[in-house]
Amino acid sequence: MSPVFYEKRQGSIFIGKITEYPFPLHVHDVVEIVCLTAGQLTMTIGGQILSVQPGDIAMAFPAVPHSYDVISPDADGLALIFSPDAIAEFTHHFRRKSVEHPLLRAEEMAPELTELVAYLCRLSQQENSPHRLGSLHLFLSYLFANVNLLPMQKQIQSGLAYQVLQYISEHFTEPLSLETTAHALGISRIHLSHIFSQQLRINFRQYINTLRIDRACHLLRDPAYTISQITYLCGYGNPRTFHRAFYAQCQMTPSQYREKLLGISEE
Repeated sequence: MSPVFYEKRQGSIFIGKITEYPFPLHVHDVVEIVCLTAGQLTMTIGGQILSVQPGDIAMAFPAVPHSYDVISPDADGLALIFSPDAIAEFTHHFRRKSVEHPLLRAEEMAPELTELVAYLCRLSQQENSPHRLGSLHLFLSYLFANVNLLPMQKQIQSGLAYQVLQYISEHFTEPLSLETTAHALGISRIHLSHIFSQQLRINFRQYINTLRIDRACHLLRDPAYTISQITYLCGYGNPRTFHRAFYAQCQMTPSQYREKLLGISEE
């Protein structure tokens, strides 16, 4: 497996144009779906090299390493990048399952899905459209009717690093340490540490905190959750540790983040 880095994404939902340039192998805790409408694109997702053609849809679930290897000058299309928690109905799909194959060919999909891609392309040109979330929900409903999902534990793994990423994606809100994670995966603590330092280029605790704070940022957008509740939902044992980790990543406290987004002060 080539070196891979963790990419921190900002924002809950992105619907816009695909990248114009190759992008190296990376991983993050969001869903990334590419709908190619023109040109040619070569991607690597979960160790599989994919030749994406116009009309195809490529899917990278959370914690699955992927890259944009070759992009033709005339390539165009839609990128859907969003938190797996953005639509609660589908969170389980992204957290506990995997697609049997990360590429859905144009000839294999229902006509309604093709029409939805065209609509989302038009919608992406409108800033802050109120229809964005509903359209993404409808798109995912048709997408999952066209793909075969497998329980994550039955997925064929391409290597130990993939197993590590997928295990942590499922368990990062639980009490995790380098020792307990290594034990659960049946490897040594030193081996696990090596995977992080050589392939993710981030240490274990930084990686866990990044995932947890990404989740916290999403939950802070919902005023139904108090900051105390979010502390424990994200895997922190006490508020002091949560506030320290949040400030280190976001350069503001959780209360300041919520007030900036929603105008709600909670101290």
